[in-house]
Amino acid sequence: MRKILFLLCLLPLSACIDAELTLKVEGDNATVASVIRMAPEAYQMAASSGENLCEDGIGEKLDDGGYICSVEETGTIDEMIAELEKVKEKSDGMAPDETAQIERLADGNIRVSMDLGALKRQVSEGGLDPAMIAMLQQSFIGRRLQMEIVGNIVETNGEKDMNGRKASLTVPLDKLLMQDPSVPDSFITVVMP
Repeated sequence: MRKILFLLCLLPLSACIDAELTLKVEGDNATVASVIRMAPEAYQMAASSGENLCEDGIGEKLDDGGYICSVEETGTIDEMIAELEKVKEKSDGMAPDETAQIERLADGNIRVSMDLGALKRQVSEGGLDPAMIAMLQQSFIGRRLQMEIVGNIVETNGEKDMNGRKASLTVPLDKLLMQDPSVPDSFITVVMP
């Protein structure tokens, strides 16, 4: 899960990324899956670091010079909670890892949250002047972060599908960058395991 969340760190660095993050809860187990699509410019910038961008998953360079990384991990809910706690302890405060939280509620349900307010603050505190942010906004248009929680959805502040099995939230990255009030400060979903 750490590598999945690490890939989301690239979001503030490049406008040429689309990300899909899915958490599927089945009983006491959970599967976290992500698909990160990088445009050629983003891939060149990220690859220049020399780091394996898809160490825990399947990476594929695309014909147009772009890149896709698909990562999937399965474990128990308690393992996922412990992994997120370890990440928070080691974090320097700048990684989206610490914005994700999974917790058990007293009624036995699972609460999953993503603190989008923290991501907005990371973008705004990145040291870019307002003119640069306005210029970058154009390149963010059409890019998105899509989050889905699959399971027996009890409640969500995202969109709930008709059969109550999926909650989702799509965040346009240009709106995230510009601190648009239409981007909620959090995506919260309660799931019955």
